[in-house]
Amino acid sequence: MRRGIGRAFMLIAAAIVFMPLSISAQTAEEMKFVNIDQLMIIGKGFEESHVKYGRVPAALKGELRKELLSLGANSAGLAVRFNTNSSAVSVKWSVTENVSMNHMPATGIKGLDLYVLDSGRWHYVGTARPNAKESFSVFVRNMTKQNREYIAYLPLYDGVEYAEIGVDQDAVIRVPQNNRLTKGTDRKPILFYGTSITQGGCASRPGMAYPSILGRMLDRETINLGFSGNGKMDFAMAKAINMADVDGVVIDCLPNTTAQSLRDSAYLFITHIAKAKPGVPIFMVENPNFPYLIVDTATRAALEEENQVWRELYARLLSEGFKNIEYIRGDNLLGEDGETTVDGVHFTDLGFLRFAESLMEYLIIFGRE
Repeated sequence: MRRGIGRAFMLIAAAIVFMPLSISAQTAEEMKFVNIDQLMIIGKGFEESHVKYGRVPAALKGELRKELLSLGANSAGLAVRFNTNSSAVSVKWSVTENVSMNHMPATGIKGLDLYVLDSGRWHYVGTARPNAKESFSVFVRNMTKQNREYIAYLPLYDGVEYAEIGVDQDAVIRVPQNNRLTKGTDRKPILFYGTSITQGGCASRPGMAYPSILGRMLDRETINLGFSGNGKMDFAMAKAINMADVDGVVIDCLPNTTAQSLRDSAYLFITHIAKAKPGVPIFMVENPNFPYLIVDTATRAALEEENQVWRELYARLLSEGFKNIEYIRGDNLLGEDGETTVDGVHFTDLGFLRFAESLMEYLIIFGRE
């Protein structure tokens, strides 16, 4: 009997601890909203995309496979920069498909998350949790009313029909007041081309996709051209990459290719980009050491062959005089403990952080001056 009373007391105490969060929660009616189109959207590689918050150019719509058009309608890597003096920040948004998956949190698939600039660094402060196709959520509340710089990342694996940032009725919300992680500076974006991992599978929230982590590390806009299961070096995607005005290109697509498909497509794909962007560094990333390869010997052999073809291609490009190609080995991009994935392949937040930190050793040349 006493044990039951003690358990009940603990549950009541826990409810009291969390009660202030619900008591102080703002409602949508108490806030004013500004459409993200009136703020600053970053992460779009193309002025005219095939859908409003899309990731592939409208001009190539007729050349792209239907899978690339569908995945390109996901808003992975797109984000909203703004400044406000509000004591709370919220968002109302609607996704296009209301996607669900059995190995990735809804907050990553179709939620948003918010970072604030504090003491020169970007700090995570809150997640907008989706609860339907159309949702309202408060990122953060109970702040002092002072101007702060923010970035809100859009969903990774769903599209966005609309999104509005909410603030106090008497607050000011406007475009960014400094050039940190913004468009229009002489610090051009870094573009990432790849797979579901590049797109952000299976991050717990959008800001944890590794291109976005690197964007904050480098204080630079990034463009996410990750396409789940479809980073196959389509020549049309090489043409798309050439349309983006960037300072660097990271090619991280080997988990979606084979040794033979690399032999068939990789040389033309990379040289088309390298010739069009002779002064832009292009990074060729190997397969990482996925945890399951310790026992799956057949797949390990296939990926080792693929990595070898990739290395031979790199050597060929150097011998032909391409000076803007860099190579990133996959040996230790994830660490050695095997604790970095959801399913042996797709990264957890820990995996994304380690991967970003490993790539940072090569991308540091793009760091803030």
